[in-house]
Amino acid sequence: MRVLIALALSGLVSLSTALLPNTHPTKESGIRETQLRSWLSRRVCGYFTWCEDSERLETVYQHGKPQLQLCNTDKSNSIRSEESANVREPDNRIPDYVLEYAPLIHLHSSEKFWPCDIAEHLQHVTPFLNYTPMASASTNFNLTNLDKLNKFANGRFVYLTSDDNVEARPDWLGGEKNIPEVPQELHNRLGGQGSHQRPLGTRDGTNIRGGRSDAPAVLVVINKGNGIVDAFWFFFYSYNLGNLVFNIRFGNHVGDWEHTLIRFIHGKPEYVFVSEHFFGEAYTYNAVEKLGKRPVVYSAIGTHAMYATPGTHPYILPLGLLHDSTDRGPLWDPALNALTYTYNHTSSILLPSNLTPSAPTEWFFFNGHWGDKFYPIDDDRQYEFVGEYHYVNGPLGPRFKHLGREKLCQGRMSDPCVVHDWLPPERVRVVEGSGEGDDWKEDERDPRID
Repeated sequence: MRVLIALALSGLVSLSTALLPNTHPTKESGIRETQLRSWLSRRVCGYFTWCEDSERLETVYQHGKPQLQLCNTDKSNSIRSEESANVREPDNRIPDYVLEYAPLIHLHSSEKFWPCDIAEHLQHVTPFLNYTPMASASTNFNLTNLDKLNKFANGRFVYLTSDDNVEARPDWLGGEKNIPEVPQELHNRLGGQGSHQRPLGTRDGTNIRGGRSDAPAVLVVINKGNGIVDAFWFFFYSYNLGNLVFNIRFGNHVGDWEHTLIRFIHGKPEYVFVSEHFFGEAYTYNAVEKLGKRPVVYSAIGTHAMYATPGTHPYILPLGLLHDSTDRGPLWDPALNALTYTYNHTSSILLPSNLTPSAPTEWFFFNGHWGDKFYPIDDDRQYEFVGEYHYVNGPLGPRFKHLGREKLCQGRMSDPCVVHDWLPPERVRVVEGSGEGDDWKEDERDPRID
């Protein structure tokens, strides 16, 4: 029976080859077809120990002929059964070009809530199940065991709640010690001033470089096949300060995840996506501002929403009543300090990369919120106006940012995704040389829903 099933599935692989076109895929449309063939082949592998060689996957796609082989029992080239049956072990190597084209981030010159270290953040929070401290709160949760909180309602109602009154603005919330350091040569040219005292946006020859923050960024690299590699750069802040409308502030929350995506096709950067609250904007690589080869992105004051230009950015409300503000404040180079990983989005296997082989992985699979649950209306810190609240839920983690997306934008597949191929010239600097709470709706909480 197992042989018959295997042969039937093998026939489906051949049938999928006959039905799907043999032409080379377009840049944005090729992933799904390869995934179908790969899925069918994995099913065959599960029933009859056949598998595709990872190097032959591209050949399968380009020439339309599935090539099957007996599974190699060598662990370095075998199926990782302990993680997910019948799934090839992913590669943990980060291509050199990912760092070569890593983004540079202009934080706002008047920012009060700077990048934070997720490990330190966990030292100042207690897991709550909605509004109730959890019995396991005495456990010292850290990056190596945070996923254990998923055993409580699958983690979905777990909130990492601040041990301090956030209105008192404890030091850990602001992360001032993590302001990017000025490179020493630039520090000398600025007369010894700190990076947060003077923006790093002034051109001096071709030597503008970003500083290092003690708060590590998170890099997640996903090889999606057909030459497509997505490099997600995640940035964490312990506090999001909401914007003002008629001098009333809305949308504060503990914990804040933002990201920039660089999409490579056959080793070349083709697209850039920047996250903005629940949405974001997509651009061609050629369109965005760059220092040398590296895209420049701007982080809004307070909310840390990311934009491709400095200035004022209205959103949601008309007449610019609700808007973000960006400028050429301290320049952060996240590549100087990052936890780096490779991720297989179909099997949910995360590996520390060859660059940071000891980076913990368990925190990535925490299903809950990285901050407080929105405060009840009878809490002195909370108020509501026309359905908007002073404090909202803390965000979900990087795994819930639609990492498996085919299109650039992070919304539903059915949502439009406009890719801009230009920026306003008056807002773009050209320098040659070197150089939320994001709380998805219920049907979008599964990170595999793309």
